[in-house]
Amino acid sequence: MFFGAPTWDMQLPPPMKTFLNEHDLGGKTVVPFNTNGGYGVGSSFQTIEDRCPDADVREGFSTRGGLERDGVYLAIQDDRREEVRTEVTDWLQRIQM
Repeated sequence: MFFGAPTWDMQLPPPMKTFLNEHDLGGKTVVPFNTNGGYGVGSSFQTIEDRCPDADVREGFSTRGGLERDGVYLAIQDDRREEVRTEVTDWLQRIQM
């Protein structure tokens, strides 16, 4: 299961935490990915691991996306699009997905 979320205040957003609390992902493979405004994943990936103790949580992927406060809603375009495509491809190969 691919599990994607943005970073909110250096954390996994509350709606995503609620999802993990309400769904048992034990025995499943969980592949986290994240977009952020440039500050990284914060505690997001650790929260996913903590809330999925019986799942196979793989190495996550994170990339800088938009920055709403600056009016940048889609930052993965043009040259950046190809750069992220390469990063995602490398990550998927590394985690064998």
